[in-house]
Amino acid sequence: MDAQPELLTAAPAQRAGLPSPVPESRRILGSYAASIAVILAGLYFYTTLSPYYLWLYRLGWRPMLAGHVSPVTIDLKLALWSCGAAYAIALLPYYALRRGRWSNAATMTGYLHRRWKARRNAGAADPASESERQAMLCLLLKWIFMPFCIHGLLAYLAYTNDQLLDLVAVFRQGSKPGWFALYNSHLHYFILNLIFLADFFPFVVGYLVQARCLDNEVVSVDPSLRGWAACLACYPPFNVAMVALLPWQVVELAPAYPAFSQATHLALNGLLLALFACYASASVSLGFKSCNLMHRGVVRTGLYRRIRHPAYLFKNLAWWTGALPLLAGLLHTSPRQFFWTLLCIGGWSAIYLLRALCEERHLSRHADYRAYMAQVPYRFIPGIC
Repeated sequence: MDAQPELLTAAPAQRAGLPSPVPESRRILGSYAASIAVILAGLYFYTTLSPYYLWLYRLGWRPMLAGHVSPVTIDLKLALWSCGAAYAIALLPYYALRRGRWSNAATMTGYLHRRWKARRNAGAADPASESERQAMLCLLLKWIFMPFCIHGLLAYLAYTNDQLLDLVAVFRQGSKPGWFALYNSHLHYFILNLIFLADFFPFVVGYLVQARCLDNEVVSVDPSLRGWAACLACYPPFNVAMVALLPWQVVELAPAYPAFSQATHLALNGLLLALFACYASASVSLGFKSCNLMHRGVVRTGLYRRIRHPAYLFKNLAWWTGALPLLAGLLHTSPRQFFWTLLCIGGWSAIYLLRALCEERHLSRHADYRAYMAQVPYRFIPGIC
């Protein structure tokens, strides 16, 4: 059988080869208790313990509309505790419906308990089984990416809300600015943030919920160190080191550049928005399967009908488009800095190429993805590569 064991794993008694099955009530309560313990540990870490993440995820959103301001500021702490409360209510019936399967948290707890007993008895514990390793990797992924995605969604909701109010205020003024000035000051960033909202939303739901009805059950997690390193290099806190190594600030265009005509400026901005829209459309196509380092089934809709890594392609093309004004200026003023900037942007593109190769190495273990590779033979550019 090609697919790896599902990450809501078999009962510990069955894994150990014991003859008597575990009662369903014990499995449900054990899965629930272990999951709540992991959730509480994550809440404590992200909302109280870690100064770095308290600083990094400090942004809050206070919804405003037509002069009405919400009395509540929605920040990551409130969002995470709300999700924790929802899990506390929903997980008992959720585990009751998944007969014979233990949660990832319970599987990890069973492994840690076995290690603790072996150490206490001065014996050697059995190594973690494949299902135990997969369960712990799945939990680690959610621990890392769930707060990142929720905070990103809140951030873009806040930005979009502010820009919408600014646009309304501009149109209510007696003297309206020209369309070119309005585009540079408001419209470009409003459209860009709507695109990023569409990108983040599927990931938030994908990391929060795993269910048959959403068709996003986790089949396997990439166990390779290379795959994890390539992925985590693109996200905080690890991308801080990469930015120090390959310093380059993503440019999302908009301000008018003296070297470009108005038509060229609008064409570049329009191209950048189109590329980012294609990037976000890949997330929309993935739907609630959206995630990093997991296999949750193959998607063959949207851009995935033509190429296997549309998100990476269009994200990097957008970055290169945004860098054109900087590169054009450096070419005439500082050739040395021009080549260094090329090297840095190329380095980030190389990281995404490595991510694509590592993902395919993991996903090609599964028959459905191998069939998809045969159906869609091109990674990035149809007919070329």
